[in-house]
Amino acid sequence: MARRILFPTDGSATAKAAGRFAADIAKGEGDTIVVFAVAERADIGGVEDVGVSQGIAEFLQRIVDDEAAALTALGVSATSEVAVAAKADEEIVKKASEIGAHAIVMGTHGRSALARAVIGSVADRVVRHADVPVVLVPLVKE
Repeated sequence: MARRILFPTDGSATAKAAGRFAADIAKGEGDTIVVFAVAERADIGGVEDVGVSQGIAEFLQRIVDDEAAALTALGVSATSEVAVAAKADEEIVKKASEIGAHAIVMGTHGRSALARAVIGSVADRVVRHADVPVVLVPLVKE
């Protein structure tokens, strides 16, 4: 049975490692990976700067398109999407539900508990709110 895997990315090296991991999972099973990025709304003084938000979305579209092409080159079915939203974690959980994802595979920067408490962690919040398994892939430095 083919599954759908949601792969949120920000284009970082950590996210790329998660993409390779998702490809390894999907390769032999005929799964589809949805490469997904969220452009968080650029609010300035409580008002969205639509031009900035759109510019970020266009930049992220190039990233997800490139990542989907790289996954396709590895023999995996991949599509790409970008959304503009207030909070990335909420949009990732929503997208997983919309596409009927069987799992979410995403990178984690491995911040300390103090850093997570101060700046938060998208991955942390996705794990807490997703209705499907979430695989967190750290960047392994060689």
